[in-house]
Amino acid sequence: MDTPHPLSDDHREAFWRRSGWHPALPDSERRTLELRWDDESITLAEIFGF
Repeated sequence: MDTPHPLSDDHREAFWRRSGWHPALPDSERRTLELRWDDESITLAEIFGF
């Protein structure tokens, strides 16, 4: 099976921002969102219209 291509930083950040991420959030909150929404989760969420 092929290794999926990683998302670009811009794509990932745009999705995170739609999920409440912002650079001004406290580090722990930013890190929680970043860990919750990894590339695979973002790809699946976008397939299903999130």
